[in-house]
Amino acid sequence: MTNEGSVLHRSPSNHPDLNMPWTTAEHSPNTLTRRLGPNEVFIKLVSDPGHPFGREHWAVNYTATISPRGTFTTLSGEPDLLPTLIRYSWLHLRFQHPSLAAHPDSNSNVVYTVPDSPDALTEWASQTFTVKPDAPSADEVIPTIAPSADAQLYYVPQSSELLLHTAHWRMDGVGGLLLLGQLVDLMVSHADTLLSGKLPDPFDSFHWGSEVARLAPPVEEAGNMPLTASDEQKAIAHGAAGTFVLAAGALGVPYTGDTSSEPSGTQAAELKFSPETTSAALSATKARDIGITAAVHASLAAVNFRHAIAEHQGRHYTSTIKQSLRPYLPEPYSTPAAAAGLYTSGWLVRVEASGTWEENARMYQAEYEKGISREYLQAHREYASTLVELIKNLPIPTEPPSDIDISSMGIMEKYLEREYGTPERGFGITHVGVGVEILSRQGVVFVWTFRDQLTLRLVYNEAFHNPGQMAEILHDVQAELLKQLRVAE
Repeated sequence: MTNEGSVLHRSPSNHPDLNMPWTTAEHSPNTLTRRLGPNEVFIKLVSDPGHPFGREHWAVNYTATISPRGTFTTLSGEPDLLPTLIRYSWLHLRFQHPSLAAHPDSNSNVVYTVPDSPDALTEWASQTFTVKPDAPSADEVIPTIAPSADAQLYYVPQSSELLLHTAHWRMDGVGGLLLLGQLVDLMVSHADTLLSGKLPDPFDSFHWGSEVARLAPPVEEAGNMPLTASDEQKAIAHGAAGTFVLAAGALGVPYTGDTSSEPSGTQAAELKFSPETTSAALSATKARDIGITAAVHASLAAVNFRHAIAEHQGRHYTSTIKQSLRPYLPEPYSTPAAAAGLYTSGWLVRVEASGTWEENARMYQAEYEKGISREYLQAHREYASTLVELIKNLPIPTEPPSDIDISSMGIMEKYLEREYGTPERGFGITHVGVGVEILSRQGVVFVWTFRDQLTLRLVYNEAFHNPGQMAEILHDVQAELLKQLRVAE
């Protein structure tokens, strides 16, 4: 039934069963279901209000620019070969990570159906993999994506980009990057077969039905979090949830339209530091005993203060400290085997307009260094459940938030390689990116390094901000960072 052997043992996601709380549906032995976890429900409650606009707030987009190496450049010469390879590898990735095809049937349950025929698998592929030959780049595709039940993969030939798109309740920022790396690795594995003849039927290639052992659990189950919180856990959870009140009365940057204006598509401005400037900035932060994320965060705070709405002068700036739970979970959830899962957390912090850059950078550094304690992890089910109730009962703000927040991805090479295969037969990844769909007046600066270049990517909604305004904010963040670190551009 299967010829997967040599490929599967290479894959980072070939791991023992994930032991999830999935149960077979009564009406169909091919259908499995489980309850959404509180963390997933929280994200879903934030995201779903965009659906009436044909959008999904916080849906995540991951991009990788691929470059065939050596004999694999033959794939670029035939217009159908590379899409064929990507499609087959995408189906293999779905076999490795079936949660890509799991979707909610309500606000409380998520469902996965094992493909029971070649036609069923072909239909899924046609619904989830799309080639965009007319788009100049993934940035032109992202604003056109509507909410979908399952994860989506796009290939943009003009820019040689792979674009993975998914609802945020399904996956965190790290997970999609791990998956793109695994996808390119699978492409290397299957390219020789394609070039030497024809790829086999994917329904016959993999032992469909066995993949259900790899369906991802909610983080509450992955982390063995207690169903009933102790008094100590409740105190930790409610303390973290209580930081959300810091958003009240915070500053925002100017936006177009008014409170009744409807969102449009998500756009992005991106700024890359040269390798030389990146190296100098990293050395300067190390000398100060702070991380580059804290330094960028402090610089972004300064720029928020500088660009604040006139009436907001003197207000505090509130932003997010985002933390991955993955390193603190037991195996396999701390490994790439669990890439297709939502294993993230965070809380809010505020700084005052009177604070110096140095003070703010050290405060942010202390927050990032907290990491995730065992006590915090065990309190996380209660924390997420508290956020769910908070979101359900949140009054409509009289003043929509319009600050620019931050999300650091760190060193991208932790999640995917620069090169897959060999220079003679392989693929290079020359550029990567990550961002979320934004339907609000807020923006988010994603920060990472890849190929020794620090990159800032600011995602925003085109209905409320224009490219010039967002590009200026990024340039100001760069200038503030380099000035404070005493680094020449």
